Amino acid sequence: MAQEEANKFIENVCNHLVRNMDISKVEQHFKETIAMQRESAQSQFDFWDRLMVNMLYFTENEQVWEKELLKMLVNKEWLKPAELEEELLMHQLRIRQQVAEQIDEAKKLFHKQYETDGLVEEDIIYDYAYSSAGHSMRMDLITVLVTTAEQSKLLFNADPQETIRIVNGYIAYHTDQLINRTKLK
Repeated sequence: MAQEEANKFIENVCNHLVRNMDISKVEQHFKETIAMQRESAQSQFDFWDRLMVNMLYFTENEQVWEKELLKMLVNKEWLKPAELEEELLMHQLRIRQQVAEQIDEAKKLFHKQYETDGLVEEDIIYDYAYSSAGHSMRMDLITVLVTTAEQSKLLFNADPQETIRIVNGYIAYHTDQLINRTKLK
C-alpha cells in the first residue's frame, strides 16, 4: 500500500510539473539553444560534438541526482532546499570539470559513433533535447520534493529503489511526450 501511495504521489507531482507547460516555449528554447551551438561550431562534427558533450554532462548529472534522491529516501530525511541546491551545484561543477578533462577521448568515441552507427543530425538533436528535458524535469522534481517535505514524506514508507524506478519511468514518459510534441528541425 505504501508503494502504491508513493507511486500516485510521484505521478501527481510529475503531472503537475508538465500540466501547464507551453510546448511552443519549450520548442523555442530548444531551437535557440541548438542554433547557438550550431553558430559557435566550426564544423558539422563540432556542432554534433557540442550536443553530445552536453548529453554526457546530463547523463553524469542523472547519476548524481539518482544517488542524492536514493540517499534521502534511505535516510528518510529530505535535505533543506538550500542544502540540496548547494550539493547539486557542487556535483555539477565537478562533472563539468570531469567532462572537460575527458573531452578529447569523448570526441574520439563520438566520431566513431557518427561513422559506425550512422548517426544523423536529427537523431543527435532529438537525443540532446530528450536529455536536456529529462535533466530539467529531474531537477524540478527533486526541488518540489524537498520544498514540500511534509507532503513528500510519504515516499519514505515505500521501497527506495522501486520509488526511483517509478520516478525514472514517469520522467521518461513525460520527456518523451514533450519532445515528440516539439518540432526541432
